[in-house]
Amino acid sequence: MESWSTPSMATMSTLFTKTSYSSHSLPKPFNTHFSPALRLSFAPKTPWKRVRIQAGLIDPDGGKLVQLFAEKSKLDLKKKEAISLPKVKLTKIDIQWVHVLSEGWASPLRGFMRESEFLQTLHFNSLRLENGSVVNMSVPIVLAIDDLQKQGIGDSKRVALVDSDDNTIAIFNE
Repeated sequence: MESWSTPSMATMSTLFTKTSYSSHSLPKPFNTHFSPALRLSFAPKTPWKRVRIQAGLIDPDGGKLVQLFAEKSKLDLKKKEAISLPKVKLTKIDIQWVHVLSEGWASPLRGFMRESEFLQTLHFNSLRLENGSVVNMSVPIVLAIDDLQKQGIGDSKRVALVDSDDNTIAIFNE
């Protein structure tokens, strides 16, 4: 499936703070039978001072958000293509991992982990990227298949990932 990234979005807020902290008491104390009377005080109305705070989203791990969606214009073509591919049936948990991967929550992964990524995650709780940087990745995200499924795939470089009703969820590329 094709990937594309969204531009970094930023948010902006405006807060108002008081410039003076002198206080005055409430005219009448609160009386309760649980505790002695309390005296609360608040700052009086004073001119407001405008403070501007700017915040933005943090960069995704690996520096680029990886989203794996097919363009809407190519969706029908991808579904037709998936019909001719070998199929791997996904469990409910596998489908949830596909969603995590496709929405970019596991950036910089571009799919399920291969053996080298899996071993790095198990041994070092991180991944070393091609550019030499290290990304924290303590949870292995793998698609476990058995020998029968592996035989069904054969030498194919592409596999259709389907749910329990044989609806295509994704196309797995080597």
